[in-house]
Amino acid sequence: MLASSARVLRQPALHMQQMGLRTARPLLFRATTPASLFGDEVPNPEHVPQPTPNRIKGSYHWMNERAVTLLSVPLLATAFVYGPHAINDMLLGIVLPVHAHMGFGSVLLDYFEHRRWPVISRVLKYALFGITGLAMFGAWRINTTDVGLTAYFSRLWNANKSQKTKE
Repeated sequence: MLASSARVLRQPALHMQQMGLRTARPLLFRATTPASLFGDEVPNPEHVPQPTPNRIKGSYHWMNERAVTLLSVPLLATAFVYGPHAINDMLLGIVLPVHAHMGFGSVLLDYFEHRRWPVISRVLKYALFGITGLAMFGAWRINTTDVGLTAYFSRLWNANKSQKTKE
């Protein structure tokens, strides 16, 4: 008896057959047959819209992301080394929101694909453009009417230190 149970445990398929169970695979696929998903109509692959392949657009997008990233490195290094400067602050007010826009745009493309979520992806895309525009406007306002982005972030960074010295 012990030898036969050890043989059954070594062969899980035989153990499942002895219990009267088959594999769970038919149970998984029975619930997701096309008729249960789409009703009686199965979509014809010829009528499903396919994006037009464009190798150039993808490579330009990748190169633009890398160019914006490479532009931000010397701008941030200049801000750290030389401190506040009007031209550097204006360039940071453009490059940093564009960099964030491209990053969040990639997230939206990955997680809210237009073919699967047509309304939500469009709403989020327009919201991203609006938020990027507001960020650029805010950076412009800080640069023109206040101390500039570099000095502003320096004040934020050192705010806790200045409060401790006052006390």
